[in-house]
Amino acid sequence: MPNQASIEQLGRGASPADFAAAVQNADVIYFPEDRIASAGRSDPAALLLEAFGQSGLPFAIGWGSIVATEQGALDALATKGAAAGHALIAHLDVAGSGRAREHCRATLRETAALRHLALRCPAGLLAKWGAAARLAPEEEPLIPHGFASPAGGLAEFPARAGTAGENARSLTSDYRTELLRLQFAAEIIVRHLREANGAKLLVFADEADLAAGRGLPFYVAQKLPVRQLVFGPDAPGSARMRLLSGRGRKNGRAGFQIVDRAPRARRD
Repeated sequence: MPNQASIEQLGRGASPADFAAAVQNADVIYFPEDRIASAGRSDPAALLLEAFGQSGLPFAIGWGSIVATEQGALDALATKGAAAGHALIAHLDVAGSGRAREHCRATLRETAALRHLALRCPAGLLAKWGAAARLAPEEEPLIPHGFASPAGGLAEFPARAGTAGENARSLTSDYRTELLRLQFAAEIIVRHLREANGAKLLVFADEADLAAGRGLPFYVAQKLPVRQLVFGPDAPGSARMRLLSGRGRKNGRAGFQIVDRAPRARRD
């Protein structure tokens, strides 16, 4: 790991060489599903997938739009013939906009032989957790542990979520749900990377779930010393990819901070 975190710039006009360099330099690359503009080969998401394929490096793909209960179906893709695989993909529970769902299914058809990860937390588990309801015995092992939530996260949540008028109980429930949703996905990523023997990971997720200081990279970095890259906003002067990393050790476990000086995390 580098002693200091690296921040790289990438504008709308990125070349295939830029994407190839990104694939070489990061362990995990996150791409906002919201920014998939088309199914064309010139779309940044397509260029990124092409760069992964041409790199010759082993990689897997994570999907924030696919519920974790579909993991068995994703695992079965590699063993199916084309027709059976396409039928299985067509019946997957995929969330998001029509364009994002179309991109997900098209990518699954083209990369069926790869390892795919379903990252979305089941709705029933989220509902129980938000309501502080009793979990079934089989649900308890699904709750991730060992993550630190952002300092002041609950205080700033109403303005960010547009729920400033809700009562304190509702806000707490919604915030608990958000934390579980993000930490659930992060735990799947962490477990995969620990078993991946250096293979890289491409993650398609909602842009809001990639926010610096409180998104998926924030939680993954708490448990693993991996180089993470996030395709950032396209606003003039700020279009960039952030290479996230950190260092430090606490209680025998590596601890990491996001490079853009996110608020210090606290333990729940």
